[in-house]
Amino acid sequence: MKNNADILLHPVRMRIVQALLEEKMTVYQLINKLGNVPQATMYRQLSTLVDASLVKVSEERLVRGTPEKIYSVEEEHLRLSKQDIAAHSQDEHLRFFMVYNAHLLTEMQQYLLSRDVENYIEDGFRYGITPLHLSEEEKKEFFDRYRALIGEFASKKPSPDRKLIKLATTFIPTGD
Repeated sequence: MKNNADILLHPVRMRIVQALLEEKMTVYQLINKLGNVPQATMYRQLSTLVDASLVKVSEERLVRGTPEKIYSVEEEHLRLSKQDIAAHSQDEHLRFFMVYNAHLLTEMQQYLLSRDVENYIEDGFRYGITPLHLSEEEKKEFFDRYRALIGEFASKKPSPDRKLIKLATTFIPTGD
């Protein structure tokens, strides 16, 4: 039996979840958004995500007498618990991180190839490393405030005056 990390870290399933994090969608909306995923593949991968409780059918509506499902993400199931983290070996975590970075690299490539360099700063494109020297108490405070800030802004719904940006974070303790 695959665990949620293995299920999620599949290229198509990861793209589906990323799209559904932006907004609820039907199968056809997902196919149009992702562009290069065949319908049969979309249904198969969505089924896998639903079976794993990573995605749910949040609504159903009738379209010309046929039920149409609208999918959304089960966000609370996307986060690894302390038990999930402890259950995986170092090699598994390294594999998960490599898949995550391969996905991130694909997203970056799509962005960079779709925009001229002159637009990067105006778009808000940034990357970098910021060393933080924190005590255990400061680290806890930082993560609490970070989660609250991210939660506040991540809860904003799409609208015509809002442009989507994606924040990818990686926290790497040095172990010393």
